[in-house]
Amino acid sequence: MRTPADIAIDNVLAFDVKKDGLTQRQNGDWVIRLTVAQLDMHQVIVNANMGTIFQCTLVEKNDDGTAVDHKAMERDKWAALGAVKQAGIRCKDKVFQAYLREHYEETIMDEEAAAECVRYVCHVLTRSDLGKPGFSDQRIIWHDLDNKFQAWKAKEHG
Repeated sequence: MRTPADIAIDNVLAFDVKKDGLTQRQNGDWVIRLTVAQLDMHQVIVNANMGTIFQCTLVEKNDDGTAVDHKAMERDKWAALGAVKQAGIRCKDKVFQAYLREHYEETIMDEEAAAECVRYVCHVLTRSDLGKPGFSDQRIIWHDLDNKFQAWKAKEHG
């Protein structure tokens, strides 16, 4: 039996487009204007009635035609921050605080309590210790904690 995904894959219309405009309406909806080269324009779109709904998937391309990996770029930016800044950012995050509340201490309700929990879990006196030489084990613990949070967030909070 064919699944909806099988049907979608069999009916994909693949062509390159160029972003020509982007505006936001008063009601909050967005209007994006894309240009399609004449040779790439698919007749299904040309012949579709106005108001026809299409599911659209866009992938940004590099100059060499490969897909831009935005997720890897975000991971690289996050990694470049270092453990100290990462921990500071996470402790301000209400979702991270909820994760700590669920997994470590029910009373964590604010940034300071989250920071105290992170210091305890990572075996440091201050979060700045996570950036100091000789604290590689504590950085490993921090990265493990952050990875577990990310997995929990993906599973529990989409």
